Amino acid sequence: MQIRYSEKAVKQLKKINRSDKNSAKLIIGKIEDYANNPSGNFDVKVLKGRLADFKRLRIGNYRVIFDEQFNILNIYEVKHRKEAYK
Repeated sequence: MQIRYSEKAVKQLKKINRSDKNSAKLIIGKIEDYANNPSGNFDVKVLKGRLADFKRLRIGNYRVIFDEQFNILNIYEVKHRKEAYK
């Protein structure tokens, strides 16, 4: 599966990388693992409410908001769990 990052997600990952390089590496690694094997053992949930078209991938204290379309994984946001759903 191909991975596409939005500009917002790239900025958020860069910000995380500046403060916590290990978390940034872990996030990118888990996203790549999910793209290679979406049926694996991942903490993924379909969101509800205004975000009902998206899914979230939980990686430690961070949440990745994404959707899947035609074998493409679109990453929209990567945020700390306290800020992820605002």
